Amino acid sequence: MNAIVWGAGGTTKDFFRKKIMNNGYDVVCVVDNNKLLWGTCIFEKYVVQSPDKIVNFQYDVIIICSIYYHEIKKQLIDDYGISDERIITYKDIEKRICNAIIKKYENSKEKDMVDTLNEFRKGNVSILGSYNPPYTEFSEVHREESGFPFILFEGKRMYYPKNYLFNRKDGKEVVEDILYEQKKNSPHLYIPEGYKMPENAVIVDAGVCEGNFALRYVENAKKIYLVEADDEWTEALQMTFKPYADKVVFCNKFLSGHNNANEITLDALIDDRLDFLKMDIEGAEVDALLGGKEVLTNNRVQCAICSYHRQYDEKYIEHILRSYGYDTKPSDGYMFFAFDENMVETMDLRRGVIYGSKN
Repeated sequence: MNAIVWGAGGTTKDFFRKKIMNNGYDVVCVVDNNKLLWGTCIFEKYVVQSPDKIVNFQYDVIIICSIYYHEIKKQLIDDYGISDERIITYKDIEKRICNAIIKKYENSKEKDMVDTLNEFRKGNVSILGSYNPPYTEFSEVHREESGFPFILFEGKRMYYPKNYLFNRKDGKEVVEDILYEQKKNSPHLYIPEGYKMPENAVIVDAGVCEGNFALRYVENAKKIYLVEADDEWTEALQMTFKPYADKVVFCNKFLSGHNNANEITLDALIDDRLDFLKMDIEGAEVDALLGGKEVLTNNRVQCAICSYHRQYDEKYIEHILRSYGYDTKPSDGYMFFAFDENMVETMDLRRGVIYGSKN
């Protein structure tokens, strides 16, 4: 089905990044009311054009990817004579997905599942499932003379890449609730309830991103291994952790079950004990655990392994950890990982994190 996408902002970015959102649509054009965006390229494929160019394209529907969808829909009907039947919104697609999820799990009696489905009945396709509170905290973005942006996180500077696209609030660049996914009841919680990071801990943070997890514990840790293969974050992370250079080990490789120029195993990375292992590595968790048999067998490691990236990772992760002598437990709630390209076929809810520990 040929489609024109109206909007060139964050919602459009989500639309293109999530196959489950754009499945079945062949986008022929992207338009926007903002004249400053005309002629710019989005996703290295589409040149943003004026809405007046709509008449130059053959299309079946116009998809509105904007928070101003009410106003834009009126504009399409009043100014361009587009029939209501040919206009759909990002919200319409989300509601369709919500209905499919509800239908799949509607007979479940499990409390976590019931809570998650109740959230989806509101029409909210949240990656965090039933945990979807509003943002309440905003960190203002500051910039050094070099141009590097940073926020203050628990009294420490946390840097971002120079080209990072921040949201805006009251005319200022901000980061929204940096610990949003790490609060109580979130299915993405790395630290299980009741656990306290020990003093002088040796920690592996695999999938560092902006570094807020490691930064929370770096002052009291003995050593932290930062495993982040995304080159975009490398320089920013080095600036963030420069004050702790004596206890931080940077690893710009993928944590894996193999050792080569681009990959490294947990067994090859660790040269001493390990106390806490956090993995959030885009679906490579199972392979990485297989490369850590020696370290995990010979140590009593508290594990927080993300299990939402792929359909069966929860079962595989639990099986591997148990084979290494660990007890396992999932985090509360369920996640809906819309970024999984296979989600169109699976349409499943997943546990966010598997905890592992040795008694």
